[in-house]
Amino acid sequence: MKYTWLSCIALLLLFACQTKTPNQNRNYNNLKFETLPVVIKANFSNQQSSAHVLVNQDYYVWGNSVIKWNNKYHAYYSRWHEKYKHKGWLTYCEIVHAVSDNPEGPFKFENVVLESEKKEGWDTNNAHNPYVSIAEGKIKMYYIANDLGTHKPNHKLNSPANVSLWFENNRKLVRNSQRIGVAVANNPNGPFVRYKCPVVEPDDILFKNIAVNPAVVYNNNKYTMIMKGDDVDKEQWFRIQLVGESTLAEGPFKFEKEPVYDKAQTEDACMWFDQELKLYFMVCHVMGKRDLALFYSDNAKDWEPHERSVFMKKEVLLEDGTLWKPERVERPYVLTDDTGKPTMLFVAIADQGVNGNIAIPIYYGE
Repeated sequence: MKYTWLSCIALLLLFACQTKTPNQNRNYNNLKFETLPVVIKANFSNQQSSAHVLVNQDYYVWGNSVIKWNNKYHAYYSRWHEKYKHKGWLTYCEIVHAVSDNPEGPFKFENVVLESEKKEGWDTNNAHNPYVSIAEGKIKMYYIANDLGTHKPNHKLNSPANVSLWFENNRKLVRNSQRIGVAVANNPNGPFVRYKCPVVEPDDILFKNIAVNPAVVYNNNKYTMIMKGDDVDKEQWFRIQLVGESTLAEGPFKFEKEPVYDKAQTEDACMWFDQELKLYFMVCHVMGKRDLALFYSDNAKDWEPHERSVFMKKEVLLEDGTLWKPERVERPYVLTDDTGKPTMLFVAIADQGVNGNIAIPIYYGE
């Protein structure tokens, strides 16, 4: 009888080890988002940073890329002075670093890691849309900036007001000068050393005008990037996302001919590799829709919509049952654990004249 009971206990323990609880479930169809405290909406509107809310007084804040380093969470985000309104992202943006003990924050400002105006280099104007990866023991920060070359406004314009007017009158030229760069640091505070040339530029074969909004995963000793450019086959601007690979952080990246998705304009990719499922995943903003879409790939080259399709609707559920539907919800960034399991979603929100970032915890239900 003793042997029988021991055998039963052993079998039960074995079964328990092999059975996943709902919170450990890797089925993305069961992925859910926690409700947020009601106060976060007021904190956002009042530009008051708190848990789940990253805002800066007197600034527009947009997009967030978060890494865990030595048990601290480091956020890198775009910001520009509110006097330039939302459109200031194109010409007056800098990249800022903040730190927290928890992934949802609150995040404390540490330093500016990439200034808007730089004295030398291809990227002397602007720094926007950071995307940070830990690779080869270093922090690799991909970003976009304007490669204005000989078009850059100079001292002959005499005043900041005249420079602003030049930017306003030449907005299309500036938009089409956007390129992807990379900066590398040995620790989260920097300094971040910029690579001397753009990492990705339009080739006028696969895409034209712009190279922007990079998402990068380092896996199997290679860098995989999804980025946005304009479709060469369309006269008007039509944004497509292409995927490329390189063995070096600074490239060159070899891009696939077929877009990740061509049924609609998409942008703002976030990408990760799930080690348990051995699949790559990508969440992006579908332009003109109230959804963030979910895609997957087994080789990082061929992508298709996930069965779940909609990763999250562009709305936030609060604890009193109300739905906060901001005017804009973009720039998704998914933080994962060490195995590539999603744990937190960060999104950029614009609502009632305020721009900031919101953190939404992820869990897995039945």
